[in-house]
Amino acid sequence: MARRKTLKQKIESMSYNHIWLRFVFDYGGAFIITAISALVFAFGMNTFINPTEVAIGSETYHFSRIISGGASGIAQTIAHLLEIFNLTMPDGLPSMYSIFYLLINIPLIILAFKGIGVRFGAFTLLNVGMVFLFTNVLKGEYISNIALFFDTRGGIVSRALFAGIATGLSSALAYKIETSAGGLDIIFYYLSLRKNTTAGKYGMVINAVVVTLYSLITGLGHNNVEIYLTISGSLTARTISSWDYAISMALFSVIYLFTVMLIVDFINVRNKKAQVQIITSEQRLPSLLLANIPHGATVVQAKGAYSGGDRLIIYMVISTMELKNVIKIVRELDPNSFVNVTSLQQVYGNFFLKPVK
Repeated sequence: MARRKTLKQKIESMSYNHIWLRFVFDYGGAFIITAISALVFAFGMNTFINPTEVAIGSETYHFSRIISGGASGIAQTIAHLLEIFNLTMPDGLPSMYSIFYLLINIPLIILAFKGIGVRFGAFTLLNVGMVFLFTNVLKGEYISNIALFFDTRGGIVSRALFAGIATGLSSALAYKIETSAGGLDIIFYYLSLRKNTTAGKYGMVINAVVVTLYSLITGLGHNNVEIYLTISGSLTARTISSWDYAISMALFSVIYLFTVMLIVDFINVRNKKAQVQIITSEQRLPSLLLANIPHGATVVQAKGAYSGGDRLIIYMVISTMELKNVIKIVRELDPNSFVNVTSLQQVYGNFFLKPVK
């Protein structure tokens, strides 16, 4: 009896038979994910990283800011420096942060088009444009109330964790459709393609510089800072020195940046490698793998210790995103095969990686 096709297999079959339908699925799905990526980042920025002040009775509640990394952090640092000199945008106009975020991304998007791919650059540009739009739309009392709830219930640690989840998820969603969320993600993606390794570690030095610079501006630009503590169930204002505030803010920002890095490297499997060791008695398997997987393989003739029968040991290094397809091919041709998968940190030599469009 023929195996029934799943919904995903039916859609893939229709796509191969209708080129225009494949185009709609590809670009339509990419557009939706890009919009979600931009929305998640903008929500995280306005709610957890840099929420606006909120009025509580006759008092104004000032949030402690979290320093974001990359291009967002650079834009945040420039806007913060201008705020010290009382240079802000009038109400009703785009925020200073969103304007600098857009300007910083312009040369990076040019790099995306020229150094990576046209499709990659186009959807990255769309992502940055949507972030600019959403960061100026997602404002109001409902956003401030969410930020206030997290700040008074879980403290800045909860904000740092959720901010990291939002930013990391935004970048990872873009990586899943082989685009980026803009900013230094473009440089990290470019370098990861050239060096054939994961992208997260390239941001560590840049983010450290951004956090240090922002902290120095905060420490030098203020005399004292008013913070709020929850004591006996009620909010109490306390005043601390600007340097105490700057150092504390930098430490909480490390939690945020570390969370971002973990999520991006966990979800972005394109540049992760695995070695697959397959023990099989099926002589046709090496040819079938080479016909479907764009990598070479090493075949070793072996003999089963218990059965004494002839065996093949096939060694392949593949991208983690190809692992599911390899296992499917092996199990369909030889259900009795033995497969061992080992994660790899780095690969040296010629390793084919599908080009980004």
